[in-house]
Amino acid sequence: MNICKLGDIAKFTTGKLNSNAAQDNGKYPFFTCAPEALKIDDYAFDTEAIILAGNNADGNFHIQHFKGKFNAYQRTYVIESSDENKVYIKYLYYALKTCLLHFKQISQGSATKFLTAKILNSFELPIPEIEIQKKIAGTLGNLDKKIKTNEAINENLAA
Repeated sequence: MNICKLGDIAKFTTGKLNSNAAQDNGKYPFFTCAPEALKIDDYAFDTEAIILAGNNADGNFHIQHFKGKFNAYQRTYVIESSDENKVYIKYLYYALKTCLLHFKQISQGSATKFLTAKILNSFELPIPEIEIQKKIAGTLGNLDKKIKTNEAINENLAA
């Protein structure tokens, strides 16, 4: 297993829009630094990516995985694999998800905490062989599906 800098295995971009660009009945997801995606009529991305909030008053950086057409707020990172034969995006999503508390600790700023490209580029992660990455992501994905199913059952029972 290799320890790799995130900047060596992933591409970073950010959205270009202000959060007030959201539209109530938009066609595409619009990712901001909030936990839930808003909507918008235009898309700037058509890819499989990790969406990482770049700032948050409390330093709680939300992370999501998305595949398809979407748009993003200017302080939201869109992270893609630099080489899909070496880094499986779903593995990278789960690996980064486990680092959110650490991101909170290393973020900058006082009133609003933020992650810089410098922080993300130099951040190190263990990257196993691609087949192991796919197995790990598959197992965690199955667990996520079971959790969602259980939450839906709980909501139905509560209703």
